[in-house]
Amino acid sequence: MITMNTSAKKVILFIHGIVGHPNQFNLLYPVIPDGHDYHSILLAGHGGSVDEFSGVTMQEWQDQVDQSIFELSRKYDEIYIVAHSMGTLFALQRAQKSSIKALFLLAVPLYARVRLLPFLRKVRMIAQARLCRSHREIDPCYGVKPDVRFWKYIKWIPIYRSLLKEIRNTRTLVENKPWSGKNCVIFQSVNDELVSSKTEKLLIALGCDVGILANSSHHRYSKADGEKLVQAFREWLK
Repeated sequence: MITMNTSAKKVILFIHGIVGHPNQFNLLYPVIPDGHDYHSILLAGHGGSVDEFSGVTMQEWQDQVDQSIFELSRKYDEIYIVAHSMGTLFALQRAQKSSIKALFLLAVPLYARVRLLPFLRKVRMIAQARLCRSHREIDPCYGVKPDVRFWKYIKWIPIYRSLLKEIRNTRTLVENKPWSGKNCVIFQSVNDELVSSKTEKLLIALGCDVGILANSSHHRYSKADGEKLVQAFREWLK
C-alpha cells in the first residue's frame, strides 16, 4: 500500500485488476493534487509468482478491499476510488457506502469478451508483456511474474470462474440498483481484448457518461489516450 502522510481529509483509493499491479496507475499518481492522500492496494497473491497467485481466493480480495475502506473511513472524511478492470467491480459493489464520494473507473468488465477459459487470453498477455513495448505506448504493469511452464496456469481456472461470477453479480447489481449521487467517471478502451463492447452499451443505457479510449487496449494506453485520462482525472478531483 502506498501512502502519503499528510493532514488531508480526502483520500484516493486505487484498486488494480486481476493479475494487475498498482503500477497500472502510474500515469495518475504524479498529478494527485495537494489536499489528497492516496492508498494503492496490492491485492493478495499479486507481485509474486504464478504459484503464489494460484493460492488466493476472490473472498480474500473482497475482504482486503473492505478492510482498506474501513481503515480509511476512520481517518478520512471522503474516499475517492480509482479502479481498473476487476477493481471496478469491487468499487461498484461498494458505491453506495456513505464514505465513498466518487468513482473513476477504467475498463469496467460487466461483460467479458471471452466467456470460456478467459484465463488463457490473460496468460498470453502476460507471456507477451515484455515483447509488446512501444515508445508510443505506456507499458502495462502485470502483477504476476511470467512463467514459461504453462501448465501451472491451470490452477488459475477456479479464480477466473470466481471472476466470471463477480461479473454477473455486479452486472445484476448495477442493472437493478444503479449508484446515485456519486460522481462517476468511466473510460472503456476500443481495443480491449478482455472486455466486451456490450459493457459500454449497458452503461450508456443506464445513463452513464462513458469516455472512449480509441487507441488503447485493456492495460495499455496510447500517448493521446493517456493524456486524455490524466486530464479527466484532474477534472474529476475538482
